[in-house]
Amino acid sequence: MSGATVNPTLGAYIADGDEHWNLTMFPNATTPTFDDAPPKYIQDLKQANKVIITALLAFIMVAMGCIVTIDDFKRVLRRPFGVLIGFLSQFVILPLTAFGLAHALQLKASFALGLLVVATCPGGVTSNLYTYWTEGDVCLSITMTTMSTTLAMGMMPLNLFIYSRSWTGESAVIPYSNIAIALVLILVPVALGMLVKYKKPAWCKLITRLGSIFGLLAIFVNIVLNGIINPSMFTSPWQVWLATFLLPCLGYAFGYLFAFIVRRPHVECRTICFETGAQNIGLALALVLITFQDSEFLKDIFVIPSLIGPFLILEALGFVMLYLAWKKWCRGDSDENGETSKEEPIEPVEATSMKKVEEFQDNTEPNESHFNHI
Repeated sequence: MSGATVNPTLGAYIADGDEHWNLTMFPNATTPTFDDAPPKYIQDLKQANKVIITALLAFIMVAMGCIVTIDDFKRVLRRPFGVLIGFLSQFVILPLTAFGLAHALQLKASFALGLLVVATCPGGVTSNLYTYWTEGDVCLSITMTTMSTTLAMGMMPLNLFIYSRSWTGESAVIPYSNIAIALVLILVPVALGMLVKYKKPAWCKLITRLGSIFGLLAIFVNIVLNGIINPSMFTSPWQVWLATFLLPCLGYAFGYLFAFIVRRPHVECRTICFETGAQNIGLALALVLITFQDSEFLKDIFVIPSLIGPFLILEALGFVMLYLAWKKWCRGDSDENGETSKEEPIEPVEATSMKKVEEFQDNTEPNESHFNHI
């Protein structure tokens, strides 16, 4: 297989629905050249897609940083049960689901490996946006995205070793540099947003609103451009279409149900739902390109990560719309399961203590009727 060395780009590191099977996503790598080389305008569209998505998603993370504080992160880390549930959903339940789905649909080896790679990847940046739209715990979502991306350095090779034995004897090569860059592209914009909230809190409402608008723009631009860039993915077998439809849907459903079964509040259930189902597709494509770049089935392995991106986005938007409809028509003014955004006013400790002392004195002070009785 021939190829030309090209410079790495950053777009695929955070673009959840990014499909660039013939663009390098890591340093010093060769780009595989398939039989039908795409025309120049396709290459230009790919580059434009990556630049646009990178910029928009970075701004989204700045907007997410504008609605969290250091105290929020302290709260999440003091009681990390939600993070633990998200970890189990992300790295235990979802890979097992993909393994079962691949066998149930009798996918051929190349498609099954593509499905497994996606399922072993950490959550993507857009999960934070879906959490915000459904009034979930944004701080928990950001923490889970950061933690899962970090833990992916060990969990991705472990899961691929466990589940890929059915189809291949090759060992996965984990793109550690890509993971490190993904962490930077999560943490730096969030930190910038938190700084804006600290220095210029009046700006946060506008930035957050723009973040939602840019989020929708990023999603639809990504879907349209990827449909133009990768038309061959639409000719895939029906089993591939069904697998790429079901995996995100099952990820969202199992993430929510698992959190619900262990009695987490619905705010956390929604957060864990999106973190489980919305994978970092760019990282999946990088892993495939590194591990299978010399394989004759590379193009087939790329099909599922490329096709699953639009599905996980559209299904997440469907869940968002269902939540908004439920909120408008079913929930009304009542809070779900007693959850409320308004806290009960808490009396200062000093005032409470003084009140108890006064009550004690009133109850123990001898009165006139008592002496008359004696």
